[in-house]
Amino acid sequence: METITAENRELTFERLALALANDYESVYYLNSETGNYAEYGASGEDKALKILSQGDDFFEDSIYNCKRLVYKEDQEMFLEAFRRDRVIDAVKNGGSFILNYRLVINGEPCHYSLKTIRGTGPDDKYIIIGVRNVDAQVRREIRAAEEKETYSHIARALASRYEVIYYIDLHNCSYIEYSSSEQYAKLGVSKQGDDFFAAAEKDIRSFIYPDDCQRVMSELNKERFLTNIKIKGSINLTYRQYLDGRTQYVSMMAVEPKNDPDHVVIGVVNIDADKRRETAYREALGNAIEVANRDALTSVRNKHAYAAMEEEIDQQIASGENRDFAIAVFDVNNLKDINDQLGHIAGDEFIKSASELICTTFKHSPVFRIGGDEFAVILMGKDYKDRGVLMGIIDSAVKENRRSRLVTIAGGISAFDFKTDKFVRDVFERADSAMYENKKMFKNSLV
Repeated sequence: METITAENRELTFERLALALANDYESVYYLNSETGNYAEYGASGEDKALKILSQGDDFFEDSIYNCKRLVYKEDQEMFLEAFRRDRVIDAVKNGGSFILNYRLVINGEPCHYSLKTIRGTGPDDKYIIIGVRNVDAQVRREIRAAEEKETYSHIARALASRYEVIYYIDLHNCSYIEYSSSEQYAKLGVSKQGDDFFAAAEKDIRSFIYPDDCQRVMSELNKERFLTNIKIKGSINLTYRQYLDGRTQYVSMMAVEPKNDPDHVVIGVVNIDADKRRETAYREALGNAIEVANRDALTSVRNKHAYAAMEEEIDQQIASGENRDFAIAVFDVNNLKDINDQLGHIAGDEFIKSASELICTTFKHSPVFRIGGDEFAVILMGKDYKDRGVLMGIIDSAVKENRRSRLVTIAGGISAFDFKTDKFVRDVFERADSAMYENKKMFKNSLV
């Protein structure tokens, strides 16, 4: 081991002092009894420890320098805190004194910090004061505090919207629950726990509407959830839950924070009022559309509804979807004579009777009144398969009604041929022609 000589010891202390001075802009060595002092600092290209200034009364010079260099808003605080008696009392018995303030550098306030300690042993009458530029550090802390406060405001705003928020550790699935809702708090769910997914499975069975349980359990299956959150980054789910003694709609949103990949946040918001307004609006809109598409006299669908369904089927034909359907067209016989002889009220009754006959025959297909005394039926499913039998039933009813002087109708039918037909109107025109042939036969027939 190398022996430390007096010369080496002095060199070692000088290096230590230089290393400390490099961490401070200035280091003051102050005689607390006389007030004389020297200011040291590392300067020059070689960064050697040198005396930067010196004087006979440190605290008097501090008052002068404070008024000249310290930021105006900090001067009163600095002068009050950095009095001789306060500093000496603070560093007694090995204590220290720390003061943060701002100097004006290039016209701008810059954050500084000084630390004062008292020497020990033979140097106990000396005070060492280190002055450090901490502007960058303080500004970082201020920005961090401002960001934290901003995030806090955002979090509080979001939390007020949500019934409950879960903060889940993706590594061990432990969680913390934050709730601002009295309704949700009444459920008695755990505020924190070791396994969110196990707790969720238990709570789902207790509080989720039975018809939605399986779907919610599937989405909150641990393996499925963790996979989806990694792939998608977020998960959204709407379901019904028992809240405040009744079933209410809620929406769950799960997100993986961009700056926190080890956790996932789940928020549950009550959307019951919005959902019910939306449902009521859709029902009202549906009712309005239904009314607009209904014939006022017969209550069957009207010409507008037929045009809409014709367009829908045309699109299916164009896309190559070969569906089986047929069109039957009917026309009330002798309606003009009835209107002329018995009046339009009697004519309307004949139209309604014709509509009832068609509807009771084609029970599984939409019926449309497409003209004053003209009806169309788009046959699908069972009615399409039984179309021959059904047209026979119409024919028999017409013959019976003719003998009884009740309403009679002429009818024709045609089935879609995917090899030749490009549009619904191709099928309709064949059925319409067949209906006029049937009308001619009816007029020429005695029975």
